[in-house]
Amino acid sequence: MGGRAALRLERQAAEAARKKSGARRPATEAPPAQPRPDRDDVPVEGERRGLRRLAQGLVAVVVVALAVLGWWSFASPGTTETAAQTPAPSSAPAPVATPVQESVAPAPEITPAPVGPVFAPITVLNSTTINGLAADVGDQFAAGGWEVLDTAASPVDDVATTTVYFSEGNTVQQQAATQLVEQFPDVSGPVARYFEVPGVADPGLVVVATGNWQP
Repeated sequence: MGGRAALRLERQAAEAARKKSGARRPATEAPPAQPRPDRDDVPVEGERRGLRRLAQGLVAVVVVALAVLGWWSFASPGTTETAAQTPAPSSAPAPVATPVQESVAPAPEITPAPVGPVFAPITVLNSTTINGLAADVGDQFAAGGWEVLDTAASPVDDVATTTVYFSEGNTVQQQAATQLVEQFPDVSGPVARYFEVPGVADPGLVVVATGNWQP
């Protein structure tokens, strides 16, 4: 019994010594080495270089192909022919279009109004039964400076008062008739003549005497 107890004590002392030595192990002791991954899962440097060179080669091929295509398009026969047929821009100035003038109808000719006293020859017609009335009226006109061409019987009898008539459209006769009325207030008008004087182509002013004025 004494031998077994001594052996047990020796084992306990050895176990305590082993635990004590394990607790005193330094903190900087390196951790156990981790297992390294399989090298087949990581691309090697040579494979990386090969892939890089392949990409650079493809880029270079594309650039050269684009350059050749552009040069061919520029120097192709069709392009050269089109450039030769295209006329060079002319340096001469473009002709200036002359504006077309619209035709304007000429304005109607207007006879200027006479300046100063205007006289026209007078034909006196008697529309009454009073003998010599046309001659008496003509004498009054002649005394006032007017030229009396003739006296005769009137072809019209619907005139109410002694009236002076002028040829329609004749502004000189119209102005002269206006002055005759101003000079002899017993004469009415002027009025455009609407009848013909028998046997007289150009009677001038025509005064039809009605008897309201007996000089």
